[in-house]
Amino acid sequence: MSDIEWAFGAAILLFAGIVKGVIGFGLPILAVPLLSLFLGPREAVVTVSFSLFLTNITIVRIGISEWRTLKNVALFGLTGILMVPVGVLYLQSGDPDLIRLLIGLTVWAYFAGKRLIPPIDSVRPITRGCMGIVAGAAAGFMGGVAGIPGPVSIMYFSMFRWSKEVFIFLLNSFNTLSSAGLVSMLAIRGEYTRFGTGRAVLALIPVLIGFWIGLRMRHRLNQELFYRLVRTGLFVISLGLVGRALWKYLL
Repeated sequence: MSDIEWAFGAAILLFAGIVKGVIGFGLPILAVPLLSLFLGPREAVVTVSFSLFLTNITIVRIGISEWRTLKNVALFGLTGILMVPVGVLYLQSGDPDLIRLLIGLTVWAYFAGKRLIPPIDSVRPITRGCMGIVAGAAAGFMGGVAGIPGPVSIMYFSMFRWSKEVFIFLLNSFNTLSSAGLVSMLAIRGEYTRFGTGRAVLALIPVLIGFWIGLRMRHRLNQELFYRLVRTGLFVISLGLVGRALWKYLL
């Protein structure tokens, strides 16, 4: 990597860290595609993997008082963790852009039909459980493919309209487990070479600086503004997923 690429990469990671601190997600979906411009997709995932796990677990530690709410996403979390290794294996030989395209289109369909979806509290428990299993499987698979379970997790968790503290805690509780699974599988598959590990460690510096800034900005957000940013972030993520896939397939 040239000096310009190092500077560009640091700026990307700093901004992604700020976003993660403010709304609790967005680090990999911002960092991985942009880092992939001068690193391969797998190298980009490896580069952000340590930062992803550390920021996730930090948010969980901050919000640990909300631990009783974990029962609400037990099926989602269990299914998701089981699917992370499948996603990592797919990353080795499959086409991650096809999965990104499908997830992005699913998010668009969610926004288009959002008004037709009944309040989650009015759905029968067995139906709610099935929704959690399907969403968890998709989120875990995406976590393994590209370190980005976020789109599915955010879409699913947004249906409950929890307080911002509960939303961020539950989202990152799942993301902590999925990112731990991602790091473990990458290690098992031999992705942490000497240079790859060095990049991942260096990436912690700009990410954590941005994350620290973002955490302090979050406290100024009220509930309505927070969820507006969540919806905006989810839409931007979906644009990135679809745009990246179409760029590959059409050009």
